[in-house]
Amino acid sequence: MKEALLLTLLLLSTKATAYDRIASLNLCLDQVLLHWLPPEKIASVTWLSANEHYRSAPLPEHVYLNRGQAEELLGLRPDLVLVGQFGAQRAARRLRDLGLKVVSIPDAYSLEQLLDQLGALENTLGQLEPLQAQKKQLEKLLANPAPPAAATALILSANNITYGSGLLEHQLLERAGFANLAAEKGVEQLGRVSLEEVIAAQPDLLVFYGGEKDFAIAHLAARHPALKNYIDSGRTYTLPAALGFCPALVAADVLQQLADKRRELVESQ
Repeated sequence: MKEALLLTLLLLSTKATAYDRIASLNLCLDQVLLHWLPPEKIASVTWLSANEHYRSAPLPEHVYLNRGQAEELLGLRPDLVLVGQFGAQRAARRLRDLGLKVVSIPDAYSLEQLLDQLGALENTLGQLEPLQAQKKQLEKLLANPAPPAAATALILSANNITYGSGLLEHQLLERAGFANLAAEKGVEQLGRVSLEEVIAAQPDLLVFYGGEKDFAIAHLAARHPALKNYIDSGRTYTLPAALGFCPALVAADVLQQLADKRRELVESQ
């Protein structure tokens, strides 16, 4: 019995570590590698991942920061290069022509596309435990139809930007059981909303979106006492910045947390 278990674990480990030197030409795929792979397996990520706004995992000192040029990666001799669906296509073609293994991972702008993206990552990188956990969690949350909207929500980002229909953020609200007031007012994708309009709309949940440097919640609270009431009463939720550039890392957790928040609001009414 023990021998069989050890063999199974060995096979899983082998599949999950099929590549020893992996490089990325895409910001989101950078973060996937930095979060889900052992540091010694990462050869290079893009220079953007050195920016504190994007980086949410340690950046090992040995990892080379590339600027999307094929020549930069040749000397590193990666055995796998990950590229996004659209960016760095010239470098990807050049690397393929030179015999390197380059895999294009589809971008994700919806929950359905996100499942496809996670599946493509699993097929390429193998059975990485954190990757599989995210995929299974998202599959479980999407297994049933979205519940009827039992509460209202409005997203407020820097420069009074709000998020309407046609975006992943809107889909997350709907799947969690919220009516997105911006979408109900006809906002498609991005729009603007004044603080006065936010207060007049009286959402059950105010959803903040943005980093502390350009969108400090404390600053908002000082601008309008009604916003302070939202914050003090716990009727707020902050979307993680990573949702904007790599939802694969956080979308499943965000959906679960929003569903929990909706349940909490409904029960308190």
